[in-house]
Amino acid sequence: FIGNSYTYVNDLPGTLYQLALAGGDTIIYDSNTVGGYTLQLHSTNATTLYKISSQPWDYVVLQEQSQIPSFPPQQVDTMFYPYAIFLDSLIHANDSCTQTVFYMTWGRKYGDASNCAFYPPVCTYAGMQAGLRSSYLEISDSLRAIVSPAGISFQNSMLADSNINLYQTDFSHPSIEGTYLIACTFYASVFRKTPAGNSFISTLTPVVAAFLQNIAAHTVLDSLDTWHIGTYEPHAAFAMNQLTALTYQFISDSLNASTHYWSFNGSATGSSTTHTFPGNGNYTITHIACNDCTCDTSSQNLFITPFSTNDLDEKYISIDVLRNPVKDYLAIRITDDHFRNEIYSGKLFDLFGRQVMTLNLPPNRETIFSISFLDAGTYFLRVTNDRGKNGLRKIVVL
Repeated sequence: FIGNSYTYVNDLPGTLYQLALAGGDTIIYDSNTVGGYTLQLHSTNATTLYKISSQPWDYVVLQEQSQIPSFPPQQVDTMFYPYAIFLDSLIHANDSCTQTVFYMTWGRKYGDASNCAFYPPVCTYAGMQAGLRSSYLEISDSLRAIVSPAGISFQNSMLADSNINLYQTDFSHPSIEGTYLIACTFYASVFRKTPAGNSFISTLTPVVAAFLQNIAAHTVLDSLDTWHIGTYEPHAAFAMNQLTALTYQFISDSLNASTHYWSFNGSATGSSTTHTFPGNGNYTITHIACNDCTCDTSSQNLFITPFSTNDLDEKYISIDVLRNPVKDYLAIRITDDHFRNEIYSGKLFDLFGRQVMTLNLPPNRETIFSISFLDAGTYFLRVTNDRGKNGLRKIVVL
């Protein structure tokens, strides 16, 4: 943590440590937080520079002096951004995989009286908060960093229940409640897990702690893209294209990935995107997308069916699909005079063999199912019963 009294008051790092421990997580942390310090002062502070380079951190938190990011844009451009950029460069020079976290602070409860005459937008809490939000988001976007939106958690808390006091008597520094809310916000930002239900509640009542936990969870986890949390990391996704009966091509739709790996039912095949399966059956396709720092995994099931598109008449079970091709609704009748009370199980597959629907089908009665959620295309209905009988029909959805 690189900051000032907004970090060291009430021991924010220690509060986050306790939250993490109670949540089944562990953090190792250090800090340099000098009262009133700006990032400009930190940029030449020997202790700050040493601690940045002391080990390969997962995260380094940068907290600017509480007023500067709410100043006029031309002042923010000269007083905040250059030193944030410089410290971020040192962070990544030490370890290119470290993520810079900007600690978005909050507006003073009644605005910034000392600067109100010079810049009217900071005369109120709302105006000051808007400036802080804008500046922190701008610098985080330009540096591909993430934001821990403590200031927005403050705002959301006060909108939901103004009776919970987040400020000390100077209307600037956080109260115990305020620091706890900030720590919960950091917990959600760093671990991407909800702090709701966490057993560590500091000195707060269970009711107040639960309220603040939920505020932080919703502020962060409902808006991960806004705070750039995970935005620049790999996101694995892929599509499948059937080439032959048993050969499929896999097409990566991943973001922010430089290398790709595939496995089929747990058997790794490296970077190959085409695979021939040994026969019919169920297969799990796993795609691992990586950059130089981290990876993401996406899996899909593929069911290769033991039938040919050239042989689609019913087999043993008589299946009537009414009004085929169909649209919005699928009407099916199973004709079996010998087993009037039997329930037949139907499964609908797409052309890739992926199951898209399960159907219960009583015999000798028309049953109607909504299929409005299905894309237009060709599907296969397979019907089975407990006596080993089965049937197959092609269905065209318009």
